[in-house]
Amino acid sequence: MEVFENIYFIGGIHGVGKGTICKEIASKTRLIHITASQVLKWEEISDSNNKLVKDITSSQNRLVEGLKNLIKKDETYLLDGHFCLLDSNGVSKRVDEDTFDQINPKIIAIVIDDAEKVAERLQSRDYKIYDVGVLNQLQLMEIEYAKYLSNKYSVPYIEIKNGNYNRLIEII
Repeated sequence: MEVFENIYFIGGIHGVGKGTICKEIASKTRLIHITASQVLKWEEISDSNNKLVKDITSSQNRLVEGLKNLIKKDETYLLDGHFCLLDSNGVSKRVDEDTFDQINPKIIAIVIDDAEKVAERLQSRDYKIYDVGVLNQLQLMEIEYAKYLSNKYSVPYIEIKNGNYNRLIEII
């Protein structure tokens, strides 16, 4: 199994602000920002109306294969994605641990925000109403899993709240 040596991973629920924060971090560092959604071609694997993923394992295998074609050994990357996703039944599921084994993150960071704010952001972006309770549950599940993965890989765990990513910059 091939593993990467040059990826910092930032996760968080849809609409939490990962992309915005990653762009800012990339502009202040030498990290190359890529999104899991771009690598996966999200529109091909999920109904954009509801953020449900038909086959999480298959999508994550596709992510790893896409990264193999994209990642260069002499560059360092900031990959934004998810620790957990909603399956086709709307049930929160962890992304397979094997995916993170291969990504082999140097840092585990998670962007956190109030679920009501996230729901408002998603509604204005997607023109759909999201259940705040589901978003909150998914975010708590992501935090728990991110901490677990940080411990498993013995890498720093960083929570990014209120757009404050200074600790991440310090470590990088």
